[in-house]
Order: sequence, then C-alpha cells, then structure tokens
Amino acid sequence: MATIREILTRWSLPGGNAVSVMWFDATPAVATQRTALHAFWTGVKAFQATSGSYAIDGAGREVDSATGALTGAWSEASSKTGTGTGGATQLSDADQILVQWRTTTINNGRFMRGRTFVPGVSSPQLSNGNVLAATVASIAALGTTLATSGAELQVWARPVAGSGGVVTDVSSATVWNEFAVLRQRRT
Repeated sequence: MATIREILTRWSLPGGNAVSVMWFDATPAVATQRTALHAFWTGVKAFQATSGSYAIDGAGREVDSATGALTGAWSEASSKTGTGTGGATQLSDADQILVQWRTTTINNGRFMRGRTFVPGVSSPQLSNGNVLAATVASIAALGTTLATSGAELQVWARPVAGSGGVVTDVSSATVWNEFAVLRQRRT
C-alpha cells in the first residue's frame, strides 16, 4: 500500500471555474509539495491572461493508491495564489495547454502518463493556430523542474474492476504544441 496525497488547484476564470487535480507521495512534507507546485504555477502564470487566477487548496485528502480508499487528510495553512501576467486577452476556454507528465513505469503494456490542462491561456501564446514554441519549451522546463524537485509528483492509475491501482513518480514533462480541450473529468 502506498498512500498518495491529492492537491487541488482551483482556477477562477471569466468563463467559469476549473480545478486541476495532482497527486503526490504522502511521505514528503505537504508544505514542500505545495511550495513546489506554487513555483510551477507561478512560472506558468506568465502565459495566462490577467483575468484568471488560481489558489492551491490548503487542505485535502490522502488515499490508498491500491484501493482508492480514503486513509486520511492533510492541511497546511500558507496561502498559495496567483494571477495571470501574460496579457489582457484570454483565448477561449476550450484552448488549453496540455502538460503531459512522463514516467518510466509500464502498466498494461503502456508507459504511464498523466495530464494537466492549463486554462486561461493569453492570446500572445497563439502562433498560427498552435502554442508558441517558446511557451511549449518554457512550460515543459517548469514541469520537469516540478517533477525533479523532491515534491514527489506522481501519476496514479486508479483501481479498475478488481485490479489494484498503480502509482509511480513523474520523471519529466512534455507539452503539446497544439491547443487541447478537456472534455470530461474523473472525480
């Protein structure tokens, strides 16, 4: 059994609210994890419109990665918030930047990968219908820094139909050069 910690980032955007769900190993101090996540979002906000903001939750849950059962809770009181600095004009809510979290673990014949969609993207990040190449490189570097920061960012394959869940550390990040759309979210 591995205990994992869920840390939510809540987005306030002109078109509505959104949530980014990320998983971390429950062993390191939650303050360290929230600080590393805040550093990631602080870097990313340079590519987001000034009309959007985020807040990293100060409390959350811990679960057993094999079963998905709730095992505990965490809390850490420091405020971790930010507002976009990338320009006044936001692209449509459907135009999001996709960060892919890479691992070296194979599960069911595939490398395990996670995803985070970055909402509230500012219009200067658009280049001929794609994400600006410099933005792709910068966000990928920020993601890899988070992955290797000691915060123990993880990808979790949830338990399905009686088979246990699998959790693994993120080793690096890549960013799609095309805009992505988040169509549904697991809860």
